[in-house]
Amino acid sequence: MPLQFNSNKSQGKAREKYMEAEKRIKKIHNQYPDVEQAYSYLNSLKREYKMLKVSLFNREKDNENTAEELKKEIKQLEDHYHELLKNHNIPLDYKEPTWDCEKCHDTGRIYRNNQYLVCSCAKNDLRKRKQKNGNLPQHLHSATFANANLNYYEADLVTGSGMNYRENAQKIYSLASSFVQKYNSDAISQGLIIEGPIGSGKSYLLGCIANALIDRGIHFRYIVYSDLLQQIRSTYNQDSPEADEKQILNTVQQIPVLLIDDLGTEKATEFASSTLYQIIDHRYREEKPIILSTNYSIKNLKNRFPVMGERIFQRLLEMNKYLELAGNVRVKKIEERQEA
Repeated sequence: MPLQFNSNKSQGKAREKYMEAEKRIKKIHNQYPDVEQAYSYLNSLKREYKMLKVSLFNREKDNENTAEELKKEIKQLEDHYHELLKNHNIPLDYKEPTWDCEKCHDTGRIYRNNQYLVCSCAKNDLRKRKQKNGNLPQHLHSATFANANLNYYEADLVTGSGMNYRENAQKIYSLASSFVQKYNSDAISQGLIIEGPIGSGKSYLLGCIANALIDRGIHFRYIVYSDLLQQIRSTYNQDSPEADEKQILNTVQQIPVLLIDDLGTEKATEFASSTLYQIIDHRYREEKPIILSTNYSIKNLKNRFPVMGERIFQRLLEMNKYLELAGNVRVKKIEERQEA
């Protein structure tokens, strides 16, 4: 049958797929005129057959023989048409759009039980847009509390609090999950400072928090502080297409939940210190939470910010619950992949 395309009903990705199919049909028919001729004649016969069937329904018996003959001719032409496609290595479904989602044909909706439901592909697309808008890096897109394997944390090593590494990780993941579930923009929410060595899974935990916030419809911004400083510096170049410094700072100051990963990896400068103070102080006054990860203890981190370091970390300790994540998840994962 000819491609049925209704531009009023098909929008966005679905419309693009229909247009792609139309271009593909035109290209093949231009390249193989015999295919186009057989296709056009076949559709002409099918239309004629439908009209005859209507006549028969209206008791015009004289058309019975004609209809049977036409039916045989259509069958012969279909066989010929399919043989042409085979000879030219053209797929039988070349006229059909190539859908990314066969369930909803890229409309984002499924009609079921007399109602339209949002298709899972639309939910996934929306999730990806929110991850991008929140600046969440690709390697954290699949990080979730449900998928976190805490067995990577050692059960035979003990923290200073007396818990083994795995029990400690379970407690921290539980507190992080609780933060997301209890978060309310109209109430004060205490954030988290997560200290841990390289490879302890701090970034993954921030990814779990970010994706859980998406599930609750809460806006967030993920930043690596050294990257933020570089972004601000780039605005000092008059030819830079970047937003200005005020806009960049306004984004991280106003976002409901700010995630700062790897604080302390940036070069310790007065600029880094004063910028951090602006962010922390504004969020402190607006009672907006911060989730922060670092390789440094609070004392060592404070010493990295000679300008206003004391004020910064007094604010942070007042705003946040301090947690220490122990273990080396990264090494365990590398060893597992090598063994596999």
